[in-house]
Amino acid sequence: MTREDAITFCRYYKGEDESPYSDQNESMLWFYERAWVYKMFHEDTYSFGIMLEEYLFSGLSDFEKFDDIPITLKALLFNRYCKTAQSMLSAIEPFKKFYHKYYTDHQ
Repeated sequence: MTREDAITFCRYYKGEDESPYSDQNESMLWFYERAWVYKMFHEDTYSFGIMLEEYLFSGLSDFEKFDDIPITLKALLFNRYCKTAQSMLSAIEPFKKFYHKYYTDHQ
């Protein structure tokens, strides 16, 4: 996969140098997608492994698995979302709603 291929999976990041979004959540998602693309090609994938383990441990392996968003990107989004929750497990249902709002319903 090339960088350009990875960008096609993003809903917000399209290769720009700065976020074109004024909405705070959309701008944050743009930033995380840009970080995901960068990590895919510039860092080792160790951190992806940890995030993926958290994602799978939380029972999200089948969550929207046919929506064309790579599981590593979903795992990164979930990891970041969990940072504002009391616990990883308490973040699962709110994350699903958040994800649906910004990925499933916002195409």
